[in-house]
Amino acid sequence: LKKMEQALEVSRSFESGSMAAHRVSAAGLAFATKAESSKSAAEELAALKVAAGEDSVIGSALAKVPTSVKSGVPTLAELQAKFEKVHSVGRQAALVPEGRTGVGGQLFGMAFARLTIPPSPESISEGEGATDTSPEYVLARARRHVQLGDLECAVGELDKLQGQAGFVMSDWKQAAMDRISLEKAVK
Repeated sequence: LKKMEQALEVSRSFESGSMAAHRVSAAGLAFATKAESSKSAAEELAALKVAAGEDSVIGSALAKVPTSVKSGVPTLAELQAKFEKVHSVGRQAALVPEGRTGVGGQLFGMAFARLTIPPSPESISEGEGATDTSPEYVLARARRHVQLGDLECAVGELDKLQGQAGFVMSDWKQAAMDRISLEKAVK
């Protein structure tokens, strides 16, 4: 009788552990699926936290999830499309003459941006301007990394920007860092 009770207890323990693992797996899969989109994953994150309970490994991974997951984190494709728009504004800001931050300086930046040809991302990859620290080359290298889907390198390049150009690119950079953090947490 005692052996049967022990076997029953082992079976219950196994069944309980199996159900808990299934709940964590299902919640994790739901969260990972939602995280691949730019939609809010707040409910899935909460469900995963509940399912994980006291699991420290899952808890430490979830601690790395950016808070912006509640409102949605842009996908790589969305970040790539938005970068093309932000890049032109960043280039205009980079071409504002030093010390001319007013309207006149902004007009000069806009004029210079339209009258000059930016370095092409393809030429950057072939060696030209690969180490140039001017904002135009930094933006061109960042653009190349974005086109290739390498957000970490793009953010690394954008970290080199200062002044107005850095400010103009800061929102895009934050969204990219949120995507990077989310991708790492999901893996």
